[in-house]
Amino acid sequence: MPKDSAVQEDPIVQDAITSRDAFSWTEFEHRCQKPDHRRIGNWMARRISRPLALRVTRVLVPYGVSAHAMTFIALGVATAAVACFTCGTMVSWLVGAALLQLWYLLDHVDGQLARYANKESLDGAGLDYLMHHLVNLLLPLGMGWGLFRQSGVSWWMLVGVAASVGLLSIGLIHDVRYKAFIKRLKRVRGELVVRGGGAARPTPQPAMPRQWNRMILRYARKMCEIHVVMNVLTVIALAAMTLADVKFMGGKAMLATIAVLSLALAAFDVLRGLRNEAAEREFAQWYGPQEGTTLAFENGWWRVVRYDDNPNSHSAVTSS
Repeated sequence: MPKDSAVQEDPIVQDAITSRDAFSWTEFEHRCQKPDHRRIGNWMARRISRPLALRVTRVLVPYGVSAHAMTFIALGVATAAVACFTCGTMVSWLVGAALLQLWYLLDHVDGQLARYANKESLDGAGLDYLMHHLVNLLLPLGMGWGLFRQSGVSWWMLVGVAASVGLLSIGLIHDVRYKAFIKRLKRVRGELVVRGGGAARPTPQPAMPRQWNRMILRYARKMCEIHVVMNVLTVIALAAMTLADVKFMGGKAMLATIAVLSLALAAFDVLRGLRNEAAEREFAQWYGPQEGTTLAFENGWWRVVRYDDNPNSHSAVTSS
């Protein structure tokens, strides 16, 4: 029986469950999906995962399953997938690849449940981001351990560690930047104006660049995105089950490729960000002093001061 009678009696959910007409489904979809969910995000999320996840959400809503609970369930599925990769057999890798597909699907269900209940929160978003970082950390480690068990060559564990550090670093670069934002905000004396969408709002992915160097960089980034890693692993596992000669060769080539690309991309992003002062520039796009004032550093504090308060005596940071 459903746990939450209030949820069970919700007219939109009841209409979505009992009726198959287009209007009722559209109402339910509008309530659960992100704005522009068919335009923004990678191709798999737009065309496969979000529409399929909505059907799972439709089944779960009457039973009062919370978004937090679904995130923990998804993390459990991802952890089980990693455990399968550590076993070092082709059957276990195939099962692990299937579990990763299920994890990616459930990763969209939690957000839909939160939006349905009108309970999107920073805590839920933070838990979701933490899950993504854990998957990026654990999956290459599991692959490396599985290849070591299969081949007896210990340096595959080191390759797994390298890929794990690389994927984790790529994901953490923006997160630590925003943590730096909060550190500065804690040291501000005065009021700043928050510009919603100041740095950027979600937009569709740009077209593939024509310059060869940027094209290579785009493909390298794509190879390190978790949905691409997951799908390539699935293809490799299926091929290895039918082609006895290849066995783990595809997995070895993939793990080595991810290790090299992710570490190189992480180093590139860090150095480019430092050179361009990316954190300072983005902070100034999101937060700025009111008209006639400026943000200045003085005696360990960031102060909002008026231009006529001798700004030359401060290390001023404008909002331009």
